[in-house]
Amino acid sequence: MSSDVLTSLTARYIALAPKAQGAVKKVKLKVFWKTVNFWTDAFISEYHNATPSIAERLVTEQYWDRSGNIRNNRFTCEDFAIRLLCEFASIHQLPVKLKTGTRIYRNMEIYQPDEHDHYVSHMYGFAEIVMRTYGAPDMQRIGENVVALTSPAELMPGDILAQAHDRPGNVAHHIQVAMSVNANQIEIKQGNTSGISIRPFTTARRLLGSNMADPQNDSYAGMPIEHGIYNKQTTGWTYKNLTTGSTREDFLKIFQLYRWNFMEFNKA
Repeated sequence: MSSDVLTSLTARYIALAPKAQGAVKKVKLKVFWKTVNFWTDAFISEYHNATPSIAERLVTEQYWDRSGNIRNNRFTCEDFAIRLLCEFASIHQLPVKLKTGTRIYRNMEIYQPDEHDHYVSHMYGFAEIVMRTYGAPDMQRIGENVVALTSPAELMPGDILAQAHDRPGNVAHHIQVAMSVNANQIEIKQGNTSGISIRPFTTARRLLGSNMADPQNDSYAGMPIEHGIYNKQTTGWTYKNLTTGSTREDFLKIFQLYRWNFMEFNKA
């Protein structure tokens, strides 16, 4: 990872009152990347087209970790979807606004030392700060993070499949991202989680300093990116994980389908 990518903390100051009024109050910003453009139909279409190539690069990409070891990318399921979005948005200087149970994260936001000093002012820093608290259920925040799709026929590359209908309350617990779609086949890629990732186990580990959800923590539970495929049958959509070899009959029926709420990202 080059030095021009891992930039130091970037601060910007903006005036909140016209100079003619006398005293001007300035606010320091944490700028992960500048917002220069806004989401339009053209950018959304380009995102759908670009997602498979971004995903494939993340599969093969290698980097040096803090200990100097060569690593491949690994993500939990929701973190993989976040990274795809951030990769595209940062390149095109587009806004991203994602809500979790903790707060709303923006690619440009008011600087808070305790919150921001551990994260570089780049796409990597923003992705990591969001990943720390963003879970699979946050993909169900319709009207905020996502908009709902009504059928597999609406899916496009970069859209989100949230496994939910096999849990009480239909709460999402696993995320896949569509890579290619036609009438009879849906190809996906996904991150995954190693170890036990349910409460109270994760809470106990966090109290001991091990945060499975934090990419900066040595206990981060992300796994190498997996590849899967759905084939339409008379009995439903049969799924095969091409990485592990596991198969499931009529698997798509337990998923909810979403698309990032791009136009909401344009709003302050």
